[in-house]
Amino acid sequence: MDKASATNTLSDVQGNLGSHAVLRWLTLSVLLLGVTFWASWSVIVVLLAKSNANLTPSQLMSLVAIAGASGALSRLLGTLVVNQLGRWMPAVIATIMLLVSIDSFVQFSATHITYPVLALLAALSGIGCMMFAPAFDLTRQFKGSLSLPLSMSVVIGMTIFSLFLAQLAVPLLATWQLDGMGSSLVLQRSSGNFFARVDAGKPILLNSFSCVWAVLFTFTAIFSVGAALFTSKKQPLPKVTIRKLLTQNGHVWYCSILYNMTFGSFIGFAMALPLLLEFVFGYSTLILVWMGPFVALLARPFGRWLAGIFGGALVTQISLLLMMVFGAVAGRYMYFAQHGPTEIYFEPFFISMLGLIFTSALGNGSVVVTMRKVFPRTYTHRVLIWAGTIAMLGAVYLPLRFAWALKSQSIDTVYIDFIVFYVIGLLLNGFIYLRRHGQFYNP
Repeated sequence: MDKASATNTLSDVQGNLGSHAVLRWLTLSVLLLGVTFWASWSVIVVLLAKSNANLTPSQLMSLVAIAGASGALSRLLGTLVVNQLGRWMPAVIATIMLLVSIDSFVQFSATHITYPVLALLAALSGIGCMMFAPAFDLTRQFKGSLSLPLSMSVVIGMTIFSLFLAQLAVPLLATWQLDGMGSSLVLQRSSGNFFARVDAGKPILLNSFSCVWAVLFTFTAIFSVGAALFTSKKQPLPKVTIRKLLTQNGHVWYCSILYNMTFGSFIGFAMALPLLLEFVFGYSTLILVWMGPFVALLARPFGRWLAGIFGGALVTQISLLLMMVFGAVAGRYMYFAQHGPTEIYFEPFFISMLGLIFTSALGNGSVVVTMRKVFPRTYTHRVLIWAGTIAMLGAVYLPLRFAWALKSQSIDTVYIDFIVFYVIGLLLNGFIYLRRHGQFYNP
């Protein structure tokens, strides 16, 4: 090969690597925007509860469950279409989400909005969660400074950051009085955001959030089309089907249950907690709810670090024990709040819920370390996709369970369910991964 040919070949390789890097970051950008749009329903329902929309508590909590089901189903569908869409998936999903955000803008700008319309918007909100599968696939091709486990942790952590971003951005944009923006929704009780309190009588501009995200999806769709056009078709990845994993390795199910107990608990409580606080305590809780995802952002890498030192299963076991304690305390204060002066129990209840969210995120970091020890490197990202999809069911079950409890005014009983669930996890984790002579003893 002459010098000129070698130079051209090197230039082609560098250009190809550069286009793949652009596609990778666009994939992560669409994932972040899509999951944030989906997570916004944890706050939208609170603003609807404070407005003149005249929706019942069960209707509002069911909207959270519909959004949760949308995210779970979309995440599963993403694993089925990722190979068909390939490098075009960010462009396709960004374009679909652009249309969804435009529709949301139109509906929230209307003079009247009905529950069926809101249910449809919630059902469409989770489409961006389809980007988890391509994001995990791209981590397998990462050749930069990040290791495979760390790059996968970045993708997992984006769900937590998306909830944090949504619970900060939506109250700010919806209560920020913008010229040219109108809405039929009006605050009937005071609300607020991270920066200020907003008095009753002000309009609720849910269309402003949809507008901002429509602009962001427009840019990502345009850039994603360009990246797909200039990126060569990626080399086929080794095929490791979930069906083969499930039939040949029961640890996929064990780890998925533990993942659901930890990450599923976090995502379910983070989605339902803002509305729950609004119904029970009636405070301007949108000033505070972002703290849940924030402490989870700190806890998850901390749990991963601790598990690297002491062992994944041991940290998971301690996390489950703490989750039982915080769950019992939260349930106790919820009972007191329903049968006594509500306002004096807000702070201890909220702190105990932060503790429950912190320990569930801590345990999730340690479960991932256990999974890395149990499964071969080739399997890890596929198992995480499966386990993460199972964990999304927490965003479905918890709102539905709270909706049922709100009707019977027995919200504290929900925590009994979870304490029993965590006891099962404690026994499962201890028997399989903490027995000294077990197959995967992982202290």
